[in-house]
Amino acid sequence: MAQKNILSLNRLLKMCSFIFLLSLASCLPDRVNETSLDGNPVAPDFTITEVPGNSNKLVLTDVSSNNFQRLWSLSGGLPKSSNRLSDTVLYAKAGIYKITLLGSNSDGSGTATTSKTVTIAQDAALSCSPKLALLTGDCLPAGKCWTMSKVAAAVRVGPTYDDYSWFTSPVNGLQNEQYDDKFCFTFEGLKYQNKNNGASVNPWNQYKAEAYDPGISDFLYLEGTGINNRDQIILQDNQFMGLWDSDNAIDIVKLTKDELVVRMRLRAQNGVPNPEGWFELTFVAN
Repeated sequence: MAQKNILSLNRLLKMCSFIFLLSLASCLPDRVNETSLDGNPVAPDFTITEVPGNSNKLVLTDVSSNNFQRLWSLSGGLPKSSNRLSDTVLYAKAGIYKITLLGSNSDGSGTATTSKTVTIAQDAALSCSPKLALLTGDCLPAGKCWTMSKVAAAVRVGPTYDDYSWFTSPVNGLQNEQYDDKFCFTFEGLKYQNKNNGASVNPWNQYKAEAYDPGISDFLYLEGTGINNRDQIILQDNQFMGLWDSDNAIDIVKLTKDELVVRMRLRAQNGVPNPEGWFELTFVAN
């Protein structure tokens, strides 16, 4: 008899628990079922604008409002990739090309992509302009190389584009491993090579010379696209000129047959430009 009473009591407790949970659920405030929300991030959007007078150059602009990180995939273009809000890409050969923008949403919901295709009607006419002639050695097949100058103030560093109050190099103020590096431009195919004798000075490892092979890549020469309408040299994202922690978007301050003065942002080891910090570097023709 006692066992039968215990079983009846257990059934009664289970029934009461079920009724309590049912009544509690009915009292909870209405809310959106989070598991039913569309978890896909908002796809990015961008515009494509042809550079006036040059149908082989396109200006790409990310017009998304929710991206805090982006990556352009520009197969067949120069540069081949970019993380800038707006960038110019050159397609040297006629054809149909796919442009893809990957955007990471600021709300943390993930990464989405948008792709568009463009048709380039004709091969780019690469003419040896006076500026390219100065940079590349009269556009001859041998190309032209530049090395860091040994004069005072060949390297200046500061917080902003026109303020270089952080550091000014003295005469012959760099390491020997930096002075033997050659930064070479060839007009044919617009090729760039960092001839560093197998090693570059690593600013993220106590400025030690380390084995590094950046290889040969493309470059882009753009007129009037820099700050204060200065011309620019655009290297591929994994390349640099002069100092390893300098950005690959380079403003030209002065370009003569014998001297090249440029400005570029400081960038972190992951390739992202720092919030503040600029280099001004002076090179001499090799």
